[in-house]
Order: sequence, then C-alpha cells, then structure tokens
Amino acid sequence: MTFLDIGCGAGELACTLAERGMKGIAIDLSEKAVEMASNMRDSRGIDKTNLQFKLGGLEKVSGKKYDLVSCLEVLEHIEDDIKLLNELISHSKQYVLISVPAKKRLYDSSDESVGHFRRYEKLDLLKILHDANLNIIKFANYGYPFTDIVRVGRKAVFKARLLKNKNESMCDRSKDSGINPVRIPRAIKIIDIEKAVIPFYQMSRVFNGYDLSEGYLVLCEKKQN
Repeated sequence: MTFLDIGCGAGELACTLAERGMKGIAIDLSEKAVEMASNMRDSRGIDKTNLQFKLGGLEKVSGKKYDLVSCLEVLEHIEDDIKLLNELISHSKQYVLISVPAKKRLYDSSDESVGHFRRYEKLDLLKILHDANLNIIKFANYGYPFTDIVRVGRKAVFKARLLKNKNESMCDRSKDSGINPVRIPRAIKIIDIEKAVIPFYQMSRVFNGYDLSEGYLVLCEKKQN
C-alpha cells in the first residue's frame, strides 16, 4: 500500500506508516522539517526506497496517485483550504486522512502564532468533505480531556511566541509549526513518546464520539464515480 503525507513536519506519521509496511513520499515546505524528518527516518532504520522526504508542495508528486493521502494539521494553514483539499484528493486512489483544529471559539494566539487561518466546526467540516465527494469512514474528536487540560499553559507559551514572530508571514509561521515550536527539555526528549502516550490515548478514546475536543481526525474514502 502506498501513501503520500502532505505537510509531514518532523516526519513522525510518515515513519510510522513506513514501519508498518507501507511505501510512500512525504512533502513539506520547510527545509528544516524535511531535514529533521530524514534524520528520523535514518535513525529508525527505514530504507530510503520505502520512504522519501521531499522539500516543496504538490508539484513534487504531479500526476501521481497513492492508496492513502494524509494531510494532518495542514488545511488550517492554507487560506484557500477547499482548493488544497480538492488537489490532495486528486492524488488519492482511495483513502484520505485529515485532521484539523476544532471549534472557532477557541481560536487564539496559539493558532495565530503558528499560521492558522481558522478552526473548524464539526458540521462545517462534514459539509466540506461531503462536497468534496468523500465518504466518512471514521470521524473522531481526538485528545479530550488531555489537550484541554494543557490548553491554558499552551496559550501562555504561544502568546509569547506571537510577540516574537508577529512580523513574520503566515507561511513562515506555518513552516515552524510542524517541527514543534516549543522547546522540549532534554529529560523529556529521551522518553519514548509513542509508548508514553498509549495510556492517555486509551483513556481519551472513550470521548472520541463526542464533540468535546479541540481536534478532529477523519478517515475518508473517495466516492466511486
């Protein structure tokens, strides 16, 4: 099974998919992100023939199609999100995986500082996906209550960040967002994050069917013509 990961950031998702036997390409507009992602691939022993990281946009995969196209936390960075959605769908043979920040009322400095144009309401997102000729396989409201618990602290961090990058373009802010704009203490870096978050993930799954969280994750399938 092949995949295309759009806006791959530091490469965590792409590396995980490759480790599970998929073969793909991941793209990002940030040179630093592509460098970090490539280093992650190499450190995890993933063959370059199974996973390539490329600097740039969809022009890097013009005319090609993949079984799965993933676009996580990207649409909100694009002024014309509908245009990008239709373009990425054109590269999918079957599946599309999307995640976006939820609830317009929560839009604040943490969004603005990383180049977000918007947040999404559930019904609005469902309509956008329906109009794009996609069937919803699974719609999850992920992260509750843990993302909400850390929200207050995160707002303070990003408010300070916005003061520093207020003169940057939305594009430049977006490039930094995919490589973790918050400095992580060394003591935390040595922790195997994937294993550490499993208990929190299992607990949050109880709430995935309720519109409580600040993030939406949607697995879609292209409608057959």
